[in-house]
Amino acid sequence: MKSFVTTLALLVSLQLVSAQEKVSKEEALVYAKATSADAAKLKGTPIPTDVDPQQPVAVKEDDYGGMVLPQKNLKVEAIAKAGETPVPVGQLWLLKLAPMKDDEVVSESKLRVVTVSMDGSELSVPQCALAVRRTSGGALELLVYGKGKEPVVTAPIKEIDGKQDTPIDMTAQRDSDSGKVTLKILGKYQASIKVTELIL
Repeated sequence: MKSFVTTLALLVSLQLVSAQEKVSKEEALVYAKATSADAAKLKGTPIPTDVDPQQPVAVKEDDYGGMVLPQKNLKVEAIAKAGETPVPVGQLWLLKLAPMKDDEVVSESKLRVVTVSMDGSELSVPQCALAVRRTSGGALELLVYGKGKEPVVTAPIKEIDGKQDTPIDMTAQRDSDSGKVTLKILGKYQASIKVTELIL
């Protein structure tokens, strides 16, 4: 069996060039299984998350990647009724990438970086809890958490009307020296965040 580092790079990598390639459900499950092997790490996010590792969506290209795991039993009603208290919606895992705020990469010191192990190999990857809340003006926004109780990135959410096979769908594409990750939640909500290379 190939080392975990090689498997991770092949299965859930995303290079910041043009459009990404979405991996198959079977391939995404390999990564999801690796990240969920340590329950304490999986649930140790700064806001409570309880994700479904059977519903991953991952994108890849070369050595960069991303995967989203939705919150278990995620419902449109919970998001629609969100107030100022964050409502968890899932987790975003990144490989050699980090979120950006105000066109600057979020520093490693603010990220929750966890070690994922398999077959004796280890890889450090950012694990970001995801939540939604309603602003004082009444708009919904996506919250991306690092290691602290305050989000490292927020992004506006817009309503959409679509169909999707998973609770959270994920796409990504290059934008100059950075990339844009777009998350579609339950076919009803959409938000995008910028990412760029993270060197650990």
